[in-house]
Amino acid sequence: MGSEPRGASARQAVYAQTPAGQQRGMWTIFFGQPGAKDQGGFTSTAPEHRPTLLARVVDEPKWHQLYRGACLGCDWEGETRSRNGDAVEDAHDHAWPGWRDLPAVKVPKSNYERWLAEVKRAYPPGWLEVGGPIVTIRTDSRFSRHVPGRAPGGGYDLAASYYQPRRSRDNLPHPTLDLEF
Repeated sequence: MGSEPRGASARQAVYAQTPAGQQRGMWTIFFGQPGAKDQGGFTSTAPEHRPTLLARVVDEPKWHQLYRGACLGCDWEGETRSRNGDAVEDAHDHAWPGWRDLPAVKVPKSNYERWLAEVKRAYPPGWLEVGGPIVTIRTDSRFSRHVPGRAPGGGYDLAASYYQPRRSRDNLPHPTLDLEF
């Protein structure tokens, strides 16, 4: 193949046109992520930049996967990462600057509508409605992956237990919004 395509959409198109036996080692949108053929029916309503996750299989020195954050709205790609969560966060740094300053919230046990109203008050106006991510606190580490399409409005649900918030100039801990309903 000549020059390598750039951007999630271009890479996905080339991957889809490549015979199955020749796809190994190519960057493609990771299964279940926005833009993948198996994404599960959700679509981002983000106005311009839409984060997604690229992956590729590497055989040497032993089989493993590598990841890159990417954007479905432009040809931006992040650096190669060994953990998919880091790559998803890179994509959010590109598509949703300021997401690391959002308060982390606990998933409601009941009264979802009241909880959502409180979250919307704590987040920037219109953030969730246009596909912005939500940051949630997960007590069980088995559920610490960032999940596309699970935020109200269709954005990613980013696990607070996984990401590393940027510290403020005052070096204060990252805020949380403890909503127990």
